[in-house]
Amino acid sequence: MKSYVLIAALLLALPAGAQEKGFFERAWETPRLYENEENPAIQSFSIIGRYQGQYWSVNAGDESASDWENRRFFVGAEARLFRQFVVHGQMVISEDFDPFYNGLYQAFVKWSPGEVFSMNVGRLDFLFIGLERTVSSLRIVTFERGLLVNQIMPGEVVAALAEGKPGGFSYRAGVFSGSIEREFTSFEGGVGAVAGVGYDLPLFYESGSVHLDYLFNDGDPANNALRPYDHIISLWHQGRKGRFGLGVDLTWADGLDARPPVFGFTALPTYDFLKDLLRKGDRLQAALRYQFSVSEGDNGLQLQNRYEREVATGQFGDRYHAGYAGINYLVFGDRFKFMAGAEYSDMDDSANDGGDFAGWTFLAGMRVFF
Repeated sequence: MKSYVLIAALLLALPAGAQEKGFFERAWETPRLYENEENPAIQSFSIIGRYQGQYWSVNAGDESASDWENRRFFVGAEARLFRQFVVHGQMVISEDFDPFYNGLYQAFVKWSPGEVFSMNVGRLDFLFIGLERTVSSLRIVTFERGLLVNQIMPGEVVAALAEGKPGGFSYRAGVFSGSIEREFTSFEGGVGAVAGVGYDLPLFYESGSVHLDYLFNDGDPANNALRPYDHIISLWHQGRKGRFGLGVDLTWADGLDARPPVFGFTALPTYDFLKDLLRKGDRLQAALRYQFSVSEGDNGLQLQNRYEREVATGQFGDRYHAGYAGINYLVFGDRFKFMAGAEYSDMDDSANDGGDFAGWTFLAGMRVFF
């Protein structure tokens, strides 16, 4: 079952919102079922969730495929308690709603006694390392993250993570289970750890920061939460000047079990233009991305699961280039936006065992969160 009804309802809401000031602000307050800053025990309780649906079409030589995908559909609740705690839980809804419940996405408790320290414990989305993997899918400017990011970084993990921003510095450090199940973890897959530091460094921008992140995986054979890389290092910078933003990332990962090391470079510029197009506060955003990835041995890179493998005759190579260009219409910021983009990707296969690939992926869709 597709979510065409949901999409149609949101599309119909757009003209009304464009003509009536405050429509979206009032609509997005509806899931906040309770709010009282004077209550010392519970300050707020909200229904939360996200929907991300997209049409995709991929073409490579004589092969092509296309479909609509309910990419992400999560629903849950969040409560702010005792002025320092957040209790958060979201479940995954199956793409075709059969079964409706398809496990947990996140379930954690966050303690924030101040800006210089906070602690998250539970099942978390892995937003710990690198330019693209420290940004939630709620706010990424491309439909999908890059090939190397998806190949070496985990998805969700059960973890304890501390982070904070004392002055111009920022830090994060945590440990997590190497195993993960539909809801939690059996703690049978070893351990992993992350550490990262950042510093406010505008360079030639108005604002910006530089970051160095590190991930360790102990390589336990029962590990199913982490990718087969024992050391990952990412050095990246994000800067902004007016309507222009640019992120640059260098990432290296050392493979386990004779898997070759891999290296990648990503550049991700954005530019906001045509503000207040249909309603006060909306804007159009252009997003570009260039990725280059290489492995130190044959078949160290694997084509994207979405959507290149739908038409590829082989999956593995050793050198990959991709260029993405897209336009995003932010109706209500990242909370309600439409996206369209195209990416050309090329994989070289020195082993000559079927991994050569050259093709286009076209995408159009919408993203909503509350």
